[in-house]
Amino acid sequence: MIIKNLSKLAVNPIRRDALLIAEAGYEAIEINRLFQNVCSLQQKKLCIGMHEFNLEGYKNIYIIGLGKGSARATRSILKTIPTSMVKAGAVIDIERLWLGKIKSFKGTHPLPSEKNIVATNEIIKILSRANKDDLVITIICGGGSSLICRPSGNLTCTDLQVVGDHLLKSGADITEMNTIRKHLSEIHGGFLAKYAYPAQVLSLIVSDVPGNKIDMVASGPTVRDTTSIADAEGLAKKHGLGNLNFVETPKDPKYFEKVHNIILASGETALYAMKTKAVELGYIPKVYSKSLNGFAKNVGPQMAKSVTRNTALLACGETQVHVTHPGKGGRNQDVALSSMPFLPENSAVISCASDGKDNIPVAGGIVDDDFSVWKIEQIDADPTKAVELNQSYITLKRIQGIFKIRKVTANISDFIVVLRK
Repeated sequence: MIIKNLSKLAVNPIRRDALLIAEAGYEAIEINRLFQNVCSLQQKKLCIGMHEFNLEGYKNIYIIGLGKGSARATRSILKTIPTSMVKAGAVIDIERLWLGKIKSFKGTHPLPSEKNIVATNEIIKILSRANKDDLVITIICGGGSSLICRPSGNLTCTDLQVVGDHLLKSGADITEMNTIRKHLSEIHGGFLAKYAYPAQVLSLIVSDVPGNKIDMVASGPTVRDTTSIADAEGLAKKHGLGNLNFVETPKDPKYFEKVHNIILASGETALYAMKTKAVELGYIPKVYSKSLNGFAKNVGPQMAKSVTRNTALLACGETQVHVTHPGKGGRNQDVALSSMPFLPENSAVISCASDGKDNIPVAGGIVDDDFSVWKIEQIDADPTKAVELNQSYITLKRIQGIFKIRKVTANISDFIVVLRK
């Protein structure tokens, strides 16, 4: 089981079924399994789904990985392609692994640090060695907006930390955040593709962005950016950031003519697996949203009110939280806890972070209309007030509503299960 305390949380049938459906979502995005299912080598051709790349046509292969899960994804790729062809590479993730020729860096997330800048400079140095006869394989995962970091102009790492922290707490959505980030960076918004030019670039993307906007995943390091300085300035004003020294992203089409961006997995990968499991357990699966957004405290009640009998209401996406108090929690914990007062009879809600970290080192929350209500009455707590005070973690922990995962899974946004018998 990937959900660490599944058996302990499954105190009644409805919770057990909801947990098993969420477990199916996690299993579908377990990194080794994901890459083994999608990537293969056939007669020296690297096959990625329906795409084929003849590796004999390249002099050298360079591998670059960035984002949460990219180190394990790189390890999987190295088991697929001939390592003799791999010249060099570098990966930055929230964990450091032994990857042979590939340098592995452990960076910080959700805010950048000097460690991230050091790793990014090494990535750029390696890319400068690639020429027109080479192939650069980039593995791009969610979290790359912070993990790779090269401040533009006279900006410092501290400047980016202040901006990032403000945006995380302001309720900005991922598209707004990454539009601003692109124009404060010399690695995002297509800059990585510019550094790799004129080499061929194969970009393997694990999308954590609602709607799979690849120019927003990790702030689009290999994608031609469609946003402008004016867009970033407007968003900065909207979120109270004041005047920032924005820079323009690369717009020359030549940097992107030899770039192939392929989405390997997304929230829909988990959704498909959860739908299959729901049918197996006797429920009618219904997709509430494939690109969920909005404030967590509103999404929980809305989905609880929408579920009908014998239905598994499923969603993937990313909600927002407006942090106004020094509490402890995360958007998934808020979704689960905020749904409690609106749960119909014989129902349960699970909201979880695909990478197992919902702001803090927990995957998410689970509540139901029976056990959870009984537990919260015992401690005399108000779920709505707890969410308002940014205290969802301590409340869920006290009512046995917190869970963690055992394995590193792909970061494909959050997913939600609302179940009703």
